[in-house]
Amino acid sequence: DGDTVVSSGPMSSLLYDLALSPFYDRLVQLWPLWVHPNAITCLGGAGAAASLLAMRRGSWVAACAAFTAYHMLDNMDGKQARRTGKSSRLGHVLDHALDGSLGVLASCQICCDHLFGYPAAQRFALCCGMSTLLTCHVAERCSGRPTLGTRLFGADELFLLCSLSLGHRAATGEPLLQLDGSERERWWPALRAGWLLAVALLAVLTVRRPRWLAALGSFGLLCATAPWPLPCLVYGPALAVLLVTNAARAPRPCLACSR
Repeated sequence: DGDTVVSSGPMSSLLYDLALSPFYDRLVQLWPLWVHPNAITCLGGAGAAASLLAMRRGSWVAACAAFTAYHMLDNMDGKQARRTGKSSRLGHVLDHALDGSLGVLASCQICCDHLFGYPAAQRFALCCGMSTLLTCHVAERCSGRPTLGTRLFGADELFLLCSLSLGHRAATGEPLLQLDGSERERWWPALRAGWLLAVALLAVLTVRRPRWLAALGSFGLLCATAPWPLPCLVYGPALAVLLVTNAARAPRPCLACSR
């Protein structure tokens, strides 16, 4: 169909390359070699689920600890796969499926409730999160490189900001960037426009295929016009198809690079 897949890992941020990756290279050494990377992936997914439950109960310390464990484990499963030579198509799909479901749910709730203090924006945030994950894996289908952000800000920076927001909520009982009614009226339209622009630019810069851009645009239109939760019902199967087909097309040595 004209799509190409090459053996390249995901685009990573400067913070990840310079600090986080070396840190996790050392931390992963604590895992015995007999621990399967998929077990680490599942533990991370359990952490994301636990953070959602803790937030529902108002247990901010537990939510912070669970979400931080999620993104730490999410960074270590691929490194464990490379250490042990146990990369697999199943692991590739499992890792990204958990990120695209529990990870997106938890991150969006944290951003709305604990970063900005604006729970009413959760539907908008979820639509942006789902669109970003679809863009990431459409980019992977087109180029072999899943892309979640830029060299300056990506998924790792977002996860750290989420942990910081939960930690601040646990310490003070307030969102990190509390917007009262008047400030919300003034700043929310600009924040929403900036968020939409960032998602659109990510798609244009990483996908670059008109038919795929049209498909992503159609999903965005669905999010804007369709009753809830129809966008979620479309997103789940669409993401699953992308993950499975990308894993089937990727050269086996490349699988651990994109975990």
